[in-house]
Amino acid sequence: MSAYLTYPLLNKIICAIVTFIGMITDTWRGRIYNWLTFPSIIIGWCLCFYFNGWSGLGYSIAATFVGIAVYLPLAIIGAYGMGDVKLMGAVGAICGTTFVLNVFLYTSFIGFFHALIVHFINYGPSAIMRIYASIKSGSYKNNTIQKENTNELTKNKMKYNLGLDIFLGVLIACYHCFTW
Repeated sequence: MSAYLTYPLLNKIICAIVTFIGMITDTWRGRIYNWLTFPSIIIGWCLCFYFNGWSGLGYSIAATFVGIAVYLPLAIIGAYGMGDVKLMGAVGAICGTTFVLNVFLYTSFIGFFHALIVHFINYGPSAIMRIYASIKSGSYKNNTIQKENTNELTKNKMKYNLGLDIFLGVLIACYHCFTW
C-alpha cells in the first residue's frame, strides 16, 4: 500500500463513494438499495478486520449499530426510509463510531435547511403557515416526508431525499470531525 493512501484515508474514500452512489439512487429513484448498503457494510467489516484484527471487527460492528440507531427511530415513524438507515450503518461500518456520529450531526443540520428549502419551493409564501399548522394539529405524525414523496398530489413538486444530506455530511466529516 502506498505511503500516501493510509487506512483512514482509504475508508473515507470508500465511504464517500458509497454515499455518492446512495445520493444518486436516492435522487434518481427515491431509494437507497440493499445492493449498495449490505455489501458496503460487509466491506467495512472486512477492512476493519484486515487492518485492526478482531478488535477492529468488533469496533466496526458496534459502529454499524450506532449508525443504524441514529436514524432508526425516525424511520420507524416514517420520517425517513430504511435505505437511509442502512446507509448510515454502512458509514459506521466503514469509518467508525466517531465518524458516523459526526456525519449524523452534519446531516441533521444540512437536512433541516434542505427540508425547509424544499418546503418553501413547493408551497411558497404559505410554507410557514403550513409548518405551523402541521405542528399545532399534530398532522406531521401522519403526513411524513416518505408519504409526501410518494403522494399522487405532490408528483410535480420537489422531493426531499436524505441521501444528498448524508453525502454532504460525509464530505464535511472527512475534513472536520469532532472528537468526544
